[in-house]
Amino acid sequence: MTSKQDRLAGIERALSELDKVIGTASPDRSEVPFYGPTLLLSMNEKDQAMALQSEQARYEADPEDTAIHFCLTSAIALLEVSQVLLNQSADLSPHDRERQWKTLVAYTKTAGRSAYRAASILTDPKD
Repeated sequence: MTSKQDRLAGIERALSELDKVIGTASPDRSEVPFYGPTLLLSMNEKDQAMALQSEQARYEADPEDTAIHFCLTSAIALLEVSQVLLNQSADLSPHDRERQWKTLVAYTKTAGRSAYRAASILTDPKD
């Protein structure tokens, strides 16, 4: 059986490798836009339409690269959650524990949304 320290070291190596992969993206590659529901709701109707059009244009221009970006984002978020869970202290105050769990939930949601975006891009019917 793998020890907690071995698993933690493996996660840290995986995160390091993923950081390298993301860092090797071509410098002229524009950032993959993503406007979450909260951000979209804060925009007026015109800005929402422009944001969604910007997202769609990027996805259509290079769907494979965009899907890779979202897959890597998902993987990194889940590895970070695992890392925190392996490192968590048993003597956290209830307030700190609640704050930590809320952060983990946010990272897990990011992972899920990123994986969903990748799946949506890859399943989008092509002409």
